[in-house]
Amino acid sequence: MSSNFSFLAEKFPVLEKMGGLAEIYLYSDPNACLFKMGSLAETIVNYIFEFDGLEPPPGNDNTHFNRVIILQNNNMISKDISDIFYVLGIKHNEAVHEGYDSFEECRTLIEMTHTLSVWFMQLYGDSEFQPVPFVAPDDIRNQDNYQKLLDENEKLSEKMEKAQVAASEEPVQEYVHAPERKKRVEKANRRVRLSEKETRCIIDALKDEDGNRVKQEHKRAKMSFRRFQLIIMGFIAIFIGPLVLFTASVTYGECFPDSISETATMANTVGEILPFCLGALALFALTYAIVYAYDLFDKIFTAGMALGFTLVAMQMCASDFVKVDRVGLLGVLPKVSATLHSAGAIAGFGSMIFWIMLCFRKSDRRKDHRTKEKNIRNNIYFYSGIAMIASLSLFVINETGVFGEKFPVVFVAECAMLFIGGIACLIKGGFILKDK
Repeated sequence: MSSNFSFLAEKFPVLEKMGGLAEIYLYSDPNACLFKMGSLAETIVNYIFEFDGLEPPPGNDNTHFNRVIILQNNNMISKDISDIFYVLGIKHNEAVHEGYDSFEECRTLIEMTHTLSVWFMQLYGDSEFQPVPFVAPDDIRNQDNYQKLLDENEKLSEKMEKAQVAASEEPVQEYVHAPERKKRVEKANRRVRLSEKETRCIIDALKDEDGNRVKQEHKRAKMSFRRFQLIIMGFIAIFIGPLVLFTASVTYGECFPDSISETATMANTVGEILPFCLGALALFALTYAIVYAYDLFDKIFTAGMALGFTLVAMQMCASDFVKVDRVGLLGVLPKVSATLHSAGAIAGFGSMIFWIMLCFRKSDRRKDHRTKEKNIRNNIYFYSGIAMIASLSLFVINETGVFGEKFPVVFVAECAMLFIGGIACLIKGGFILKDK
């Protein structure tokens, strides 16, 4: 099978293999074709840095796009060439991260990749090189040796990946002094002629990328606010128990109330600390549900938390401290208020448990995309839910009288659930246990 990239075989065999593979995959696997073309473009940029002795960007900034910017800023590539680098880089990322494939785009991009390869050959290989016109690759899927050809080239792919990292298979080019290089660049750039189809492909790709960049910036801003919401909710949940305990002991002289909610009934009226804290938690949960929720389940569980904790904040629980006929913001009988309060507690805590166990663990479903820290966090979310369920079971056990009357089982169980849920929110919000 003849290849449009065979002219690279002598001086740049790795590039020749990448271009040849892109042609093979054009008809059978456009996604793999896009990947190979993007890898070829990235390798060319790496070679330019190596051949011209350029210092790559440090650390995480050492990306294909940042390297292209350096070449632009140093007037080492023309706008047409930089556009090709950008477009192939964009499509490479879409192929890798989104599984994107498009046969029609591949047909245009492979010709563009050929143009880039010719430019690179004329600049760093043979300044007098005269290419033959690009010819659309043949569709060889129906040939008898097609599968054998694919298998052979897949083996070459592993070798190419290693070569792409270090460029170790290529001969080290002699450094081209600035004046001579400038002449070569000008000469190579004059020979670059993009077709109308290639130009339109570049314009459309860059326009789409601008739109995607705006969307990504909006997504990052939304993510930052979502994390802020989670962190605030986490701190509120953690400090509810200590705050109401402080109120009970200092204001009313009670060492340990029977439940968190009872601290709001000790003065025979709705207290201030607990309704304020639960109201704030409910408000943040509702805002999260409306604006920042990932999906339907995320929205349902956070809305359930908001509704449940709102009821708990509005209505008093069953308590010996309540001596009036009508209680709570709804002004209902104490028994009705206690029922609403209990229903709200079940909805609030139940929603929180399922929210943490299910929704917190839904991102990065693909195991190969998960970091070590992500796996640790997922385990923490799961076992946090289990611990919260175990805390709930104390309510049932308490009815058997095992703990006796003096031990504040309900208070301890509620504090434990809020503390565990608060820690989980802080982790999900990135306040602790971030990826290294």
